[in-house]
Amino acid sequence: MTNSTVQRFSGPGATRIYHIPVRAFPHLVANVSIVIDGDYVALIDTGSGHPDSNVDLEAGMGAIRTTYGEPIDWQALSRVIITHGHIDHCGGLGSVRTRSAAPVAAHAFDLAAIRDHRAYLARQTETTATFLRWAGVEEAYVAQMSNLYGPAVQGPPGGEVATVLTDGDLLDERFRVIHTPGHCAGMICLRLGDVLFCADHILATTNPRLTPAHLEPHNGLAAYFAALDRVAIEPGIRLGLAGHEAPINDIYGRIAAIRAAHLSHLTQVQAACNTPRTILELAMQIYPTMQRPNQLFLALQAIAARVEYLEAQGILHAEAAVAGAHYWA
Repeated sequence: MTNSTVQRFSGPGATRIYHIPVRAFPHLVANVSIVIDGDYVALIDTGSGHPDSNVDLEAGMGAIRTTYGEPIDWQALSRVIITHGHIDHCGGLGSVRTRSAAPVAAHAFDLAAIRDHRAYLARQTETTATFLRWAGVEEAYVAQMSNLYGPAVQGPPGGEVATVLTDGDLLDERFRVIHTPGHCAGMICLRLGDVLFCADHILATTNPRLTPAHLEPHNGLAAYFAALDRVAIEPGIRLGLAGHEAPINDIYGRIAAIRAAHLSHLTQVQAACNTPRTILELAMQIYPTMQRPNQLFLALQAIAARVEYLEAQGILHAEAAVAGAHYWA
């Protein structure tokens, strides 16, 4: 199992919450949660489906039994909830289904990614290629970068989602659903009493990576800011449990810090566009150490989300287009 151990938290009333870190991929730890309220047991996210992730999830379930004395097993699950359709959070669903028949709940926007992530990525290949050309990536590198995440897919397809969620739903008379796109179109936070399961929307130390609307509709920085505002007006959140990193004891302070960081980044991009630049050129200037294809792809997404926002605000404009690549000033 990972170096971190299972953590227990108190929820409303007699509810117990267990936070299980799993090795989603060799250099990425994700968090899975178990919520126990009487006979009701919910699993929030499933890890990636990578063998190490599955081992850690199984070990976490065992620790909840042996360390904390909870008489649960896979058959005790009442519900599986997927916070969003990224592989490190939904890729293990197919494996979970072999052990539990609990119905799955997820947001409407992420159903395709959750049902069969490999097929979803295959359909996204051309969309990604179009985005890369728009960002200024040379054609020789477009094919390579369009398929970066195909090899990461693990395990069997997740299958059908029994309960399709939308913003404001009250799931199983317990979890209030808050739709929080920006990082992922179908991202949801779940409020349980004074605890917020904030997935990848708010992390303890890292500013979550944003997906530009040019790559995936319903995302982008404007959507993310609006979603931060949605959470910021929620009163009385005591604890945030995120999809990565440590628990968050001051969710409101963390929201303010993330917003300030994004505003600083927007100023940086605006200053860099004193002469027309492509998104690739901006990424190379602002993130000079992120040169490997997977790193560069993340940098392109971050810059594109900022450029989209500045364009919508009337601050930047597309000055020209050469072979599909846009130059911004």
